[in-house]
Amino acid sequence: SSGINAEYGISHVGHSPAQPRIFSVRDQIESKMAFIKEQLEPGTKLYLVGHSFGAYLILQMLEKGVEPEKSVLLFPMFDRMSEMPKAANLQRMLHYQCFITGIAWLTSLLPYALRRKMIQFYLQRFSKNSQDHMAYTIFELIAPDSLNNVLGLAQNELALVKEPDFKLIEKNQERLVFYYGMFDMWAPLDCLRKLRKNVPGVKFHIADSDVSHTFMFGSCRKVAVKTVQLLTDDHPYDMTNLLPTMEEVRAAAAEQDYDFCEDDSD
Repeated sequence: SSGINAEYGISHVGHSPAQPRIFSVRDQIESKMAFIKEQLEPGTKLYLVGHSFGAYLILQMLEKGVEPEKSVLLFPMFDRMSEMPKAANLQRMLHYQCFITGIAWLTSLLPYALRRKMIQFYLQRFSKNSQDHMAYTIFELIAPDSLNNVLGLAQNELALVKEPDFKLIEKNQERLVFYYGMFDMWAPLDCLRKLRKNVPGVKFHIADSDVSHTFMFGSCRKVAVKTVQLLTDDHPYDMTNLLPTMEEVRAAAAEQDYDFCEDDSD
């Protein structure tokens, strides 16, 4: 009914299934482009959806000549990654990468059934989404080689994701829709303000206040519905709307019982 005939989800190479070598950002871009070239017939209408760092990958693919009909960039992390509020937590994890992967290796020695139960317990306690497919995904990603690839890629991302190429975004703005979160500490609304300042006609949508950067732990259906709307509707947003003020953001955070900290800069 959406007019989209086939859907493909492409994981990061080296994450699932696990592989012993570390794959770089460049490897990730090339693997996505190779999939498009090998799996899609010439002339196929292409629609791309990328979440977080996936938004950066899509922009890099556009620079290399990929021409989608439209792309939706969900909670897009493509601007000065090392300076984002959440980056400090990631940098601390990377400092202890050997220790973390060592724990993952020790955990891998436990019986399969016990490891699955541990993950399911975590999801039931801390997440709204405790479905089997979520448990399976986490199970795959905490395998030692997978985790090493996740952390290795993160380190490469921190080094590469700097100032956005606003000329590239402006050139492709008819193909792009940006979907920002209200309290996203990987892509704060200040990034959207900066984007709109540099590309005034950019298309964007702001998620409901209860939808977070890690929406897969509770808001999958809501984000999926909105993504299809953004891909198929020519005017699902109003670019004249003002962004919420910091006071409005803080009020919404308090309503959601969300621990929100950000400066007052506009």
